[in-house]
Amino acid sequence: MEPTRERCDIVVVGGGSAAFATAVAAREAGAQRVIIVEKAPLAESGGNAMFSHTGFRFANRGAAEIREFLPHIADEPFAKMHIPPYTQDDFMNDLVAVTQGRIDRALATVLVEDSNSAVHWMLQLGIPWDVGSHIVVDGELFFGPGINIHPTGGGRGQIAAWREIAAAHGIEVRYDTPVSGLLGNTRRVTGVRVDGPDGEVEIEARAVILCAGGFQASREMRARYLRGKPDFMKVRGTRHDTGEVLRMALELGARGAGEWQGAHATPIDAGSPDFEVPVRSDGMGSWTNRYSYQYGITVNRLGRRFFDEGEAHQGYTYAKTGAAVLDQPGGTAFQIFDQTGIALIRPHAEMHLETKVEAGTLEALADALQIPREPLLATIAAFNAAIDGSKPFDPTQSDGRTTAGVNPPKTNWATAIVAPPFRGYPITGGATFTFGGLEITTDAQVVGMTGRPIEALYAVGDISGMFFHNYPAFTGQTRNVVFARRAARHALRSC
Repeated sequence: MEPTRERCDIVVVGGGSAAFATAVAAREAGAQRVIIVEKAPLAESGGNAMFSHTGFRFANRGAAEIREFLPHIADEPFAKMHIPPYTQDDFMNDLVAVTQGRIDRALATVLVEDSNSAVHWMLQLGIPWDVGSHIVVDGELFFGPGINIHPTGGGRGQIAAWREIAAAHGIEVRYDTPVSGLLGNTRRVTGVRVDGPDGEVEIEARAVILCAGGFQASREMRARYLRGKPDFMKVRGTRHDTGEVLRMALELGARGAGEWQGAHATPIDAGSPDFEVPVRSDGMGSWTNRYSYQYGITVNRLGRRFFDEGEAHQGYTYAKTGAAVLDQPGGTAFQIFDQTGIALIRPHAEMHLETKVEAGTLEALADALQIPREPLLATIAAFNAAIDGSKPFDPTQSDGRTTAGVNPPKTNWATAIVAPPFRGYPITGGATFTFGGLEITTDAQVVGMTGRPIEALYAVGDISGMFFHNYPAFTGQTRNVVFARRAARHALRSC
């Protein structure tokens, strides 16, 4: 049976935040008919955003500018928020540092320079915002560099807002409609073939923009590409990011980029499900995240520390820490806190504690966590003795309170594990998205094996390859919007 044929200006593949931003940007750029095709049914759609609070990192002037996004907060509580400026130089330096200098500088420059206007565009579209990640000390709120806000209701709130905006812009969204093929050749793409609820359809378009995510939900692709122990890895986000659209583009002749052995992998509760970790009822990210490790120590099953928990603010280390955990015996580890650290644990981590263990002595904690007593006690004793007590503990900034003579060192926030009761969290590594993807230009055109762009084919979001080794927290969502706008505008000008 011959497929049904249709035409449109832009067809967007995917149903997450990158796809909706792209479709809306295309309509604003002049596209008359824009179709989103999403393989998941409506109830399972929305991509990884549905399992995250989706913060946005962007260059800004600090508190005065962030105030524009938070008009609902009264002046008195806002005055207690310590929000430093975050310059374009700050953002670029962070990107270069955490990717160990491997990030494409042209793409990084575009991301940095367009970040502010992209987030303000979302504000202008009507997406509401709320206060981002912070710690509270004596009633004052302290924010990490550049990570001050997120959409109200987290990722679920963001997707709900995008769906309303897309409907207002007359964008067609087709769920339960996976792409089965790209139409065209290595020189030019002319559309997509989809298997919709009513049968096969070939949608011809001026341009195809791929926003179909990475491959972290494919066990086979994880085993093929990711280093370490990918079979132990849990998937924090959607079960539908299985990489088939990425493979279609590669088979067509697209060139790969980014770190194919790497992924955004964070420490999560060892009791988390294999896919789609539970989300708080307010949409504010996962109940199973374990991101307060900088205020304690982390040990493996042998009772030994294996990474610098205080290397930098959590936003610069969490996306690589899950991989370090997976490299340990059994792909698991244990975060250990005394009362000093417990007081600083991020509040949402207190909402899902089935695997939490508390004990009045370190010996009892070791037994409860099934860690050999003597190695754990020796590790803690050596760590406590190595702390440089000449510098005061200050959780609001990198305090330089370090250790000497233990390996690995702890660079900041080193405090002795001495105040009972003690607490332990069994953890493992959870993947959010993969770093390997398609090579793109600064206008998000997909680059072919010849080094030239494949005409009328674009890629936005996790399906594009950009990061290496690590990434600064909340950069992915900003990248999505920056390149969504550039892809849409270029497609409407050039195709």
